[in-house]
Amino acid sequence: MTLRILLVCTLAASAAGCYPERKESPTTGELQVLIPESAAPPLIREVESFLGVYGLHGAHITYRVVRSQEAISRFILDTARLIFTTQPLSKAEEDLVRNTAGSLASIVVAYDGIVAAVHHKNPVERISAAEIRKIVAGNVTHWEDLQDHRGKRGRIVVIVEDSSDAEVYLEQNLLRGAPVSVNHRSAHGSLEVLRGVVSDENSLGFVGLSWIDSARVPAKLLEVSASGFDPDTVYAIPAEALGKFYGPHPAHIYRNYYPFKRGIHMYTKSLKGDLASGFGTFVAAKEGQRVFLETGLVPATQPIRLRPSQ
Repeated sequence: MTLRILLVCTLAASAAGCYPERKESPTTGELQVLIPESAAPPLIREVESFLGVYGLHGAHITYRVVRSQEAISRFILDTARLIFTTQPLSKAEEDLVRNTAGSLASIVVAYDGIVAAVHHKNPVERISAAEIRKIVAGNVTHWEDLQDHRGKRGRIVVIVEDSSDAEVYLEQNLLRGAPVSVNHRSAHGSLEVLRGVVSDENSLGFVGLSWIDSARVPAKLLEVSASGFDPDTVYAIPAEALGKFYGPHPAHIYRNYYPFKRGIHMYTKSLKGDLASGFGTFVAAKEGQRVFLETGLVPATQPIRLRPSQ
């Protein structure tokens, strides 16, 4: 009996040696993706869409929703192989990744914007970027101080999550690196910001565009003009749009008419032929780009055709 057991074990070990461990492929293996909270809804759908095709064939992808800065830090210092972020890596950060990981690939996969949301009963329809800058700097505190206040009065209640991607955007693009200094309400996440907006008629909240449809709350988005202040040098406002007000419609974001445009970046330090490269290819290809289109964002890697309004 002992000899028989020994023989079986020997044969099993030999068989295991004949069949090497299955390697990762573009559609099989395990991967954790880091997703920025301010653009989470469409990126979560990207993961779900990919798994809907390849999940039964050996693809196992999980995701964590974090702030962009945390995603970048973990990408540089940790084992994260693929991240999305609304903030591009700096040249020094890119060099550090290349030196430690040996490779780095990046691409902008979509465009969205930071939106200014107010209570649906607020009569204000439009606001300039210069006025928003004064509000978040604490220099304008009441609705009646706005040029186009339409009779709205009362103290402006700013709602934005502390250290969120939205707050970082305001600081970098409107305040030239200075902190948001207005006494504001800090919410825990974009959904809570929007819930705060619909519960306070004097509120002004800032979130990523994709949360508007996802949250399903009756918040109103303000049209914004870059008049008197260019909030971004990356996506320069065309001359024909200066002095005019635009809402965060995908067409206006695509043309750089809407001032608070931002890119959604995908970074990977994976090897060609692994699951990270397969998922990244899916997001940048037609199937993945359709997800962004369906969620109100602007696809970045596929041709865009603007249709005239009816």
